[in-house]
Amino acid sequence: MKKTDSQAPTLPQRNAVSISENIPDLIHTLYSALNHPEGFHPFLDRITHSINGCAAQLSTIRKAPIQLEHLWYSGLSDDFLKWYLDNNMIEHDVVSNHAVTQAPGHFQSAIPLLDHYTMEASYARWESDQDMLDSAWLVVEADEHSITLLTIQRTVAQGVYQQSELAQLNQLTPYIRQAVQLHRQIAHQYRVGSSLEWLFNHLAEATFILDDRANVLYSNRAAKTLLQRERCLKIADTRFQFSQDQLQHDFVRSSVRVARSSIGKENFYSHSLFLPRPQKTPLTLMIKPLESNELMAGGAIVTVYDHSHRTLPNAEAIAAYFSLSPAEATLCEDLITGLSLKDIAARQHKAEATLRTYLKNIFRKTEHNSQGQLISSILSALLH
Repeated sequence: MKKTDSQAPTLPQRNAVSISENIPDLIHTLYSALNHPEGFHPFLDRITHSINGCAAQLSTIRKAPIQLEHLWYSGLSDDFLKWYLDNNMIEHDVVSNHAVTQAPGHFQSAIPLLDHYTMEASYARWESDQDMLDSAWLVVEADEHSITLLTIQRTVAQGVYQQSELAQLNQLTPYIRQAVQLHRQIAHQYRVGSSLEWLFNHLAEATFILDDRANVLYSNRAAKTLLQRERCLKIADTRFQFSQDQLQHDFVRSSVRVARSSIGKENFYSHSLFLPRPQKTPLTLMIKPLESNELMAGGAIVTVYDHSHRTLPNAEAIAAYFSLSPAEATLCEDLITGLSLKDIAARQHKAEATLRTYLKNIFRKTEHNSQGQLISSILSALLH
């Protein structure tokens, strides 16, 4: 949101947007999230359009340290989300930093907050580049650990939120609060069927089932054993907690994309992360979509592999399966062990720029655009 100068000319006046005639439809779309395969995404699309906004998010935010745990969204680009999560920009988000100190309330404009916070330079540049002006924000629910926050942004052209517009949004507040609470309760009531539970408990690998908010709903026996043994991963308040901040950011970003994939908002998307362990090979965490007809509104299956007990695919198998050159397949063979490009360059006595050229060709041939996605595909196809 741009900080306005009290001496500067006021913005041109415009008529307030009226959503009164849309409220019944908005309420219907809101409650449809309880069994809609796309969850709250249709509601966010609808309310953004109705109130003349440009983007909206329904976020779960941990209070201390402040951290984005999950979100549904409308109107945000993948590039923005990657930048926001990779750089943990929530630390500099004015609305989020204020909202985590508040109890559930009503919709408010972000403009009054700007006098009390100093915006980080790169965040301010982004808002200026995107012409962002104001946000209507609502703390939907809160407990001692986290909040659920709804925000609807506007650009300069769309104008500051007027009190009459916030009052109209507040007609929806009790319905939004109830729908979010019901969605959470329904998700927590989900239980793996007895036959599926038997299957998961007989899997050799640690396996977790997540709902579309990245809450851990189920852990098999191997997963519970792993959590007792390893320090690089734990579950706190039904959510994964990692030993490194960057892993936490990477997991949030990938879990959001996987959840969107599970409800058809994106093409099939899976991802992998490496969890470092002192004096041991890293664990590999793979996250794949769980389709919405299997779980209320989509979700994910997370599998954690300990490669000290498994034989990884070799370059020959990778080359044959993905139609790669020997050099490209050898790069993949090293990537799936958790090595960085810098480490691989030293290991293979090649320039890092050469390896990046190989990787670019691999992405083109396999139709992937990230190392995590590529590694997930290789292990899914060839790890037995």
